[in-house]
Amino acid sequence: MNTSAVSIVSGVLDISDLPAFLKSLNDFSAERGVKIQGFDARKIAGANHLSFAVHRAREAFAAGTNQAKDLGLEAMRFSSGLKQIDKAFSMGLIQGENRGLFVFFGAPGEHLISAQNAFTDVFGLKKDTPLSLDEKKPFLMKQFGITDEELNGVGADKLEDLVMERVALVDIVR
Repeated sequence: MNTSAVSIVSGVLDISDLPAFLKSLNDFSAERGVKIQGFDARKIAGANHLSFAVHRAREAFAAGTNQAKDLGLEAMRFSSGLKQIDKAFSMGLIQGENRGLFVFFGAPGEHLISAQNAFTDVFGLKKDTPLSLDEKKPFLMKQFGITDEELNGVGADKLEDLVMERVALVDIVR
């Protein structure tokens, strides 16, 4: 499958049965020839965070150092700032209401756009207003183990930088 293009769709989605949703998402992806990875938007510091995680995942696959067998899961692993795939699932969707970010990997052009539009219709993704960094702060601090002392030491405006540091250090720190 061609995964050279990447696009992100955000929205609110209610998931009543997470395993059934993930199976439906996998089936949908296979039918449309794309890969879709869902993220909890509350745990993504910003566009740079997600873009950098995808970049690191692509680099890992190119170098043969990937831990996951799937590009989407490898991006999730990097986005989490954690080396272990099973712990990286904490970045994913949950049962119930989700503020989601969905990363689409596929061939560039109409094919990818068509898959995104179909995804919105099939899964009932509703438009939302992006969360502010302040709204994400408690989720980010918990996910990335950032303490009040650490944040106060560098300044509250550096929260995204602290998250990016953890993403950058995945696979470097043991």
